[in-house]
Amino acid sequence: MAVRLSDLASGHTARLHATDLAPQDCALLQALGLTDHCVLRVCKVGEPCIVQVRTTRIGLSRAVADGIFVVPESGG
Repeated sequence: MAVRLSDLASGHTARLHATDLAPQDCALLQALGLTDHCVLRVCKVGEPCIVQVRTTRIGLSRAVADGIFVVPESGG
């Protein structure tokens, strides 16, 4: 079941499911490594929300994190 990225706690991992963002925001996220079904880990919640995708950490505003939907990984 998909949840907002901003609803996950630090340390949790999840798989990108969908976004509800402007097309230019989606293009930027893809350029940063947030691609379809990628696995990410929440490093810090809040403003900014920091996630790690592969070896890269990305800071996201709360508004952007609210528009990203993920499926939590089991055990994460």
